[in-house]
Amino acid sequence: MAIAEMSRLTLVGLKSDKNAILEALQRTGAVQITCTDDYELAEKGVENASLPRVGADIDRAERALAFITKEIDDAPRNVRVGGVIKDGIGVTADEFFAVGKNLAEYEQILSDSEALESKRAALKAEVAALVNERKIYEDYACLDDTFAAFKDTACAGVYLGTVPADKTSSLVSSFGDLDTACCKIIGASSRGNVVTVISYKPDKEAAESRLASNGFVRCTVTEDVLPSEKTAEIDKKLEMCAAESEALYKSACEMASLTGKIKIYIDYLEFLREKYSLDDKFANTESAFVLAAFVPSEAVDRVREAIERSARASYSDFQTVKRDEFAPTLMKNNRKVRNFEAVTNMYSAPAYGALDPNGVMGIFFSLFMGLIMADVGYGLMMIIGGFWFAKRQREGTTVNRMAKVFAYGGFVAIAFGILLDSWLGMSLLRGNEGYYASVLPAAAAEKYNAFYLAYIDPIYAGSNIMGIGVPSMLLWCLGLGTLHIAVSLILKAVQCFERKQILSGIFGGLTWAFMLFAFIVWVFCLAAGISEIATYAMYIAAGLAVVGILTAGISEKGAGKFVKIFTSAYGLINYASDILSYARLYGLMLSGAQIASIFTNTLAIQMLFPNGVLGVIFGVVIIIVGNVFNVAMNLLGAFIHDSRLQYVEFFGRFYEGEGELFRPFGRVYEHIYFK
Repeated sequence: MAIAEMSRLTLVGLKSDKNAILEALQRTGAVQITCTDDYELAEKGVENASLPRVGADIDRAERALAFITKEIDDAPRNVRVGGVIKDGIGVTADEFFAVGKNLAEYEQILSDSEALESKRAALKAEVAALVNERKIYEDYACLDDTFAAFKDTACAGVYLGTVPADKTSSLVSSFGDLDTACCKIIGASSRGNVVTVISYKPDKEAAESRLASNGFVRCTVTEDVLPSEKTAEIDKKLEMCAAESEALYKSACEMASLTGKIKIYIDYLEFLREKYSLDDKFANTESAFVLAAFVPSEAVDRVREAIERSARASYSDFQTVKRDEFAPTLMKNNRKVRNFEAVTNMYSAPAYGALDPNGVMGIFFSLFMGLIMADVGYGLMMIIGGFWFAKRQREGTTVNRMAKVFAYGGFVAIAFGILLDSWLGMSLLRGNEGYYASVLPAAAAEKYNAFYLAYIDPIYAGSNIMGIGVPSMLLWCLGLGTLHIAVSLILKAVQCFERKQILSGIFGGLTWAFMLFAFIVWVFCLAAGISEIATYAMYIAAGLAVVGILTAGISEKGAGKFVKIFTSAYGLINYASDILSYARLYGLMLSGAQIASIFTNTLAIQMLFPNGVLGVIFGVVIIIVGNVFNVAMNLLGAFIHDSRLQYVEFFGRFYEGEGELFRPFGRVYEHIYFK
């Protein structure tokens, strides 16, 4: 639970060694390159010609990946032989840089994909043309003659075409007064009705006028072929296209195993783009360049050695960055605590000179989430679902980490579920009189029920504090919240001590933390009827509060000392309101438990199960669907309110954010991670 110390690297090297040096720095995974604006050697306005080419190569690779992915998704099940390699591909630095030595292989993969894409586009165009052509012949499927039979003769004009259904009768009647023309309905089509008109040529203009006014569309086909023959011919071509399409799907699916290589290639090209774009950050002379970067102090020797191995001649200087200066933030946590960094970073990354809160915050975050869920079945669902979902995500991503955070909360939910005797809304230890018995022996169940009602029951178990009845579980939630605030004040003191602000740490942190500890002891001893200890605790809490108020301005100057005293006294009200905000833990826990009980006990066991086999089936469905819905809603509420308690009540007393996360050069990619 610490933030790594940073050093500032200034490197001067030969331009001819630049690529080798940058690749060596990338291999270390411990260098964040920054601008060298302090130097006046930079040649500005010079465009890097490699950037557009690399950008075009990235576009090609991404298009190939998208095409193969779509082909695999669209492929029939009998053709599909494998899926796209999912993100989160682990590679070593040697494997990563080997891509640059095998560009011909990747070029061949992209060329093959582009050839398939071109064939697919041509096939789609051909199929579309055949389908449109078939529609034309389908419209005239009612013809018994070939299209050539409807040609003009020496004396007559012959018309074949379609008329909208609502205009057909109008068209027929319009030819009633034209003795030299004949209109006949042949059959129906998708466009209305197929009609043919034969008109004496001198009256051709009159016939065409009647046709046009009734929406007549003349057939453009004049071949000596029957419509049925033509549609059969087109169907054969479509069958051939379908076979060709299946072959293309098969070829694309065979490339599924290559999608991993394409993804590595894309990220390698991204590295090249990042490397080439660094030219704007370097100061340059005709033969040398100056590089500035941040390096974790613990990695200085490793980075220095990498530079010396890759450069023929260079100068590197490492200066430790003081905690009151700017540097990117690199948090050093174990694998479990690292997942809670996702929660903190949603608020703001800690500043370089601040305290990393994740170790302590993670404990309270899991504790609060487990208390809100407080059910054995829900806890198991959180653990199984959380780790399953995390495994499907790329390692180290925010989604991957958040899924694990929910899973950790599941373990605490199981513990509270056992304490509160909640098993998917059922009470197995106490039983449900008239519907199911306790899993405990009768005598043990009776004693446990009495104990539960007296001390554990969230609704009926109560405590008396100075004549005021308070649910015991609510009291425990408020006590846990008070402890949460007290720990935040201890962390404030630790941060002050690290900065040599001893008085602020003692009187601004520890004094108020111990006051809250004494307050917790006082309240709980009152509830337990231990009057002697309660009295001592009350005096200690009051005394520490007075000391905290009177010393609030100890670090201030002039009138600020007295102003701070008054604001500190007023701040006692804020402590009261902050502690009361933890009542949300009790409310959310109670609402989730009641909803679970309604779905499982009331609806399923009491109402549906007694109605025979059908009732049991519907009851089981209600239990599953209802509890899954309840888990989803409760998790959403638990995450939001748990986060609020961390961000407002906990972070508000010591946390310094607005940090910039350490981003190693060439180490953050979309598809891969470095082993």
